[in-house]
Amino acid sequence: MKANTSKIFHAAIYLRLSKEDGDVAEGSRLESNSISNQKDLIMDFVGKHPEIHIHSIRVDDGYSGVNFDRPSFQQMLEDIKAGEVDCVIVKDLSRFGRNYIEAGRYIEKIFPMMGVRFIAVTDCFDSLENNNGTEMIVPFKNLINDAYSRDISIKIRSNLEVKRKRGDYIGAFVTYGYQKSFENKNKIVVDEYAAEVVKDIFRMKLLGMSQQTIADILNENGVLAPLAYKNSIGIHLKTSFDMGEAPKWNYVSVTRILKNEIYTGVLIQGRQTTPNYKVKTRVTKPENQWVRIEDNHEAVINRRDFDLVQELLKLDTRCSPGENKVYPLSGVLVCGDCLDSMVRKTVPANGKQYVYYVCSTNKKNKNQCSPHRISEAELMDAVLKAIQLHVKEMLGVKNALKMIDELQWKQAGIEKYEERIRREKENKAKIEARKLNLYEDFKDGILTKQEYVQMKEEYSYQVAISERAISSYQHEVELLKNNKGSRQEWIKAFKRFENITELDRAAVIALVKQVRVYDKDRIEVVFNFQEETERQSSLIAFANPACKNYVEGMVV
Repeated sequence: MKANTSKIFHAAIYLRLSKEDGDVAEGSRLESNSISNQKDLIMDFVGKHPEIHIHSIRVDDGYSGVNFDRPSFQQMLEDIKAGEVDCVIVKDLSRFGRNYIEAGRYIEKIFPMMGVRFIAVTDCFDSLENNNGTEMIVPFKNLINDAYSRDISIKIRSNLEVKRKRGDYIGAFVTYGYQKSFENKNKIVVDEYAAEVVKDIFRMKLLGMSQQTIADILNENGVLAPLAYKNSIGIHLKTSFDMGEAPKWNYVSVTRILKNEIYTGVLIQGRQTTPNYKVKTRVTKPENQWVRIEDNHEAVINRRDFDLVQELLKLDTRCSPGENKVYPLSGVLVCGDCLDSMVRKTVPANGKQYVYYVCSTNKKNKNQCSPHRISEAELMDAVLKAIQLHVKEMLGVKNALKMIDELQWKQAGIEKYEERIRREKENKAKIEARKLNLYEDFKDGILTKQEYVQMKEEYSYQVAISERAISSYQHEVELLKNNKGSRQEWIKAFKRFENITELDRAAVIALVKQVRVYDKDRIEVVFNFQEETERQSSLIAFANPACKNYVEGMVV
């Protein structure tokens, strides 16, 4: 390929590489299509053509060839429009683009109209040569490149769908509270620290707190927000909301966690897709097309607590007619036999309003279950007495806890965070050592000045992230040492209602998991924090045998 001309051309070298369209699917192709290899090949070509002067080198690394909305490509077009560039050189036609129609439009119409010489080196195409026999070859190659992208797209989509249905996690980053397994990157495991924060968020919601209140408490206690936490452990995410400051917890981030079913062990993927391999705009698929895998990984929140929180998120905005509050037992009152919800009914009698509850299943079909009818006044009084007795017993646990200063869970928690501090300090030391060696590499000519500055900034950033992680872990240690850890929230819940005389919504949400109504005027109240109270009672007896008889005498 040799053009005889005395005209000087000002060329833009255009380089492109993308994993998305299959350019690096194979090792050999990775090497031949690498940005550096493309550049070397084109520079060798330009060296043999003295009429071509290089104006600029434009690189789109990581951009698909199926559309032309690429930043460096658009910059090159601006240079052409400004009259600064009149020649475009690429390694081959696939580097220019893989969209048959668009590539042909640029090569056959736009560039000739703007007086731009187009060269594809390895395809032996030079638009300056009119009789090179490529008039039919170029459109044909563009068509092949287009078809190649379509084929790769279909294969990738099919492979991802198989992985989703198999329960493999295919996301780039994992939801807060989990991390990718070291043994299998397609499996997720619990991140102990973040999972505890998630549990705290659900506990506080069950205590009746609003999402904003929960966010304020987390920020006040110095708990890193999800994005800041991921950065602190070396997972660097960039978002459009990055304002240069450490992100904080807010209403949205707390709500997102409370609504995420992944914490129950359910993996849902494939919610969104793109129409085809040329259109990158994402659209949401119908819910029946999502891939849902039950019991895919270890749950952080049990299903009952998650479902109750979902009800609370809905019920907190559903008020009594003509009032501004929610019924105290909404969301927790169920039939003792079928476990379906009870329905509140109001009947006027003798100038008064008689309020009672009935089984919703029986209300829909008289042949299923029985009414389990119970008066609201009797029900509220019975639940109140049950709560009063339970609070009294649980505050006995609190008094027993005062008899021992150091419990095993507390010491174990401190040791866990101290180990994380030790590992993070070691990581910080390694980074600082690498940073110190950079200058020597720069002086010895191993690194260019630009590489030296970039790597120095990156190491400084990693050191700052490590320091924030250490500070966060040290804060958690102090909370544990001062008995302010999140595991004491259940004690605060009972203390808050020590002198309760009237049943209200706050008390029910804080203390009651479920109220079951049976026939013959019998009810059963299932309380929150059952696991916590049982665990603490066991620890008291284990840590101080003198408390054993006291603990065994309590009803937990």
